[in-house]
Amino acid sequence: MGQQSSPKRPWLAAGLTLLVTGLGQVYLRRWLRALGWVGLAILVGTVVVPEPALADPSSATVREVVPLAGVALLSSLDAYVLARQHNYRLEAESVDRCPDCYRELERELSFCPWCATELSGSAETDRQRSPERSDDGRP
Repeated sequence: MGQQSSPKRPWLAAGLTLLVTGLGQVYLRRWLRALGWVGLAILVGTVVVPEPALADPSSATVREVVPLAGVALLSSLDAYVLARQHNYRLEAESVDRCPDCYRELERELSFCPWCATELSGSAETDRQRSPERSDDGRP
């Protein structure tokens, strides 16, 4: 039972995480990772940042805010990288593969160059519908 996945927008994931730590990871459906970033933000907020800075953020100095800002930036970078990796995996999975040996196929061939299996059905039909080449082989 394969679950279809859609491409994700890396900048949206990073932006959501800048708004709320872990929200970009939730957008990417990485639930435990989101909980980890939220937990780290809470830990840094309680251990590193002084209590008066948390009570009144307008009176906090830059030095007091840097640890939380660092966690937010790292979380945002993590969400961006996760979205890019997700999209890269989707592109890699969309390559035509031989039904017998599962090696990558070339679009121009009607057989698998690795195991010599004649291709028929969906792979050949997809090639015929492809707008990349006309019937005479020219782009």
